[in-house]
Amino acid sequence: MFGFGKRKQYNGAVDAKINKEYRIDTQNSPGFPGALAYLGLIDKAWSGKMSEDEAALYIATLYCCGLVRNGSRAEAADLNSRISSIGPFGVSKGLVSQERWERFSAAIRDAKEEKG
Repeated sequence: MFGFGKRKQYNGAVDAKINKEYRIDTQNSPGFPGALAYLGLIDKAWSGKMSEDEAALYIATLYCCGLVRNGSRAEAADLNSRISSIGPFGVSKGLVSQERWERFSAAIRDAKEEKG
């Protein structure tokens, strides 16, 4: 009626990708944003006209950067490994734009450099 069905479907698809592809438990990971902050990130992705794959990559990237900055090296390295394989695959299949992939991967590099 008001187009909420598409948005609900988008939110669910993004959440599923984050949980399955990136192996981030969005409900129980201690450092993962709370429900309202998480929905805010999905809102930002929706407003930025990101595909579901780009939105999942965006949120996984932000989480990875947070892990790096908070010193969770092993968890950050595991997630970065998944991001580093999923991102280029998404670009090659047209699911993620090259521009967004470059921005997201640069954010992780920057977080690593900041942390030293």
